[in-house]
Amino acid sequence: MSFSALFVTTVPVTLEAFLLPFADHFRARGWRIDALANEATRRGRLLPSFDTLYDIGWSRSPLAVGHHYDTWNRVRRIVVEGGYDIVHVHTPIAAFVTRFALRSMSPADRPAIIYTAHGFHFYRGQGRLGHAVFRTLERTAAPWTDHLVTINREDYEAALAFRGISSDRVRLIPGIGVDTEAYSRDRIAPADAARVREELDVAADAFMLTMVAEFSPVKRHAHMLEALARTTHPDSVLVLVGEGPLEQATREAAVRLGIADRIRWAGYRTDVPAVLAASDALALVSAREGLPRSVLEAMSMALPVIGTATRGITDAVDDSVGWIVPKDDVSALARTIDHAASSPAECHERGQAARDRAVEHFALPMVLGMYEDLYERASAGRARAGERPA
Repeated sequence: MSFSALFVTTVPVTLEAFLLPFADHFRARGWRIDALANEATRRGRLLPSFDTLYDIGWSRSPLAVGHHYDTWNRVRRIVVEGGYDIVHVHTPIAAFVTRFALRSMSPADRPAIIYTAHGFHFYRGQGRLGHAVFRTLERTAAPWTDHLVTINREDYEAALAFRGISSDRVRLIPGIGVDTEAYSRDRIAPADAARVREELDVAADAFMLTMVAEFSPVKRHAHMLEALARTTHPDSVLVLVGEGPLEQATREAAVRLGIADRIRWAGYRTDVPAVLAASDALALVSAREGLPRSVLEAMSMALPVIGTATRGITDAVDDSVGWIVPKDDVSALARTIDHAASSPAECHERGQAARDRAVEHFALPMVLGMYEDLYERASAGRARAGERPA
């Protein structure tokens, strides 16, 4: 079955980072796939993967009603003129505004609307106000949604409780998938892994713990640094891969804690598989996650994962493939780092189990197959207009 679909995100980096394999996959089957995002036409990397790109100006604030008014009309015009079978929305603001814009279309003309929530912005343990605001937005938009995809168990259970969307229209799909062929130790020459260590000034016999994450509040680099400061293993080195607004503050915190000499600032990397091949373990201690790609990629590279008991992380990691510590327990995190650094055989064993789990549960072809099934169901449901929410 062939059809046409419009991918909608707030910023084009979401398309680049997550959705190119999906666009390429469906277009290879003869389907028309377009994309709508802020300044999408300026991102040359998107051009080969989409038939048509549309620009739109979003506001990240859900309360910016005046700004959204023109956006609603533009979204609706693009959808009507495109005659899409499916509109697939992703990031929260773009998803809410698009569903609002299309909610009043006639059932005969309205496309099937799929929303993939890459981690709801409300989560267990969050402050009351933030939790209430984001949960209300998601509950409000649920009746305007034909199929709601969640990528972790906590979000799936939350979505099942939304009114206005039946449980058979809520799915749990394990993230965006990981390319287990590209992220494989067999693809990385030992010399390339050694080169990474040399470049980052990490000794060959040091325990290299890597964290791949944007320097933003949700990733909690400060929590990671506090734990590192409490470790006792003499040869543990933390490699921080990424950029972001809190990088300078994190550098300053490392100096205050007296651990600047144990941290390597790797910046933005285009050779993440090689960095992971050079590593002994991956760490992630976020406040919230959807289903973190860095964890899945590390597992695919046969790395054990040290993570906090955070939604999304615990969906991928258990005691067979790594270590999960209480979310806010700095001392427990430090002890776990020390244990991993002192247990190379155990790290290897858990890393091999992580590779097996990644291939079995999170491989990209499996996830693409799930979306093929969903798209076909959504397209078939579009012909039965009376079954879709008005």
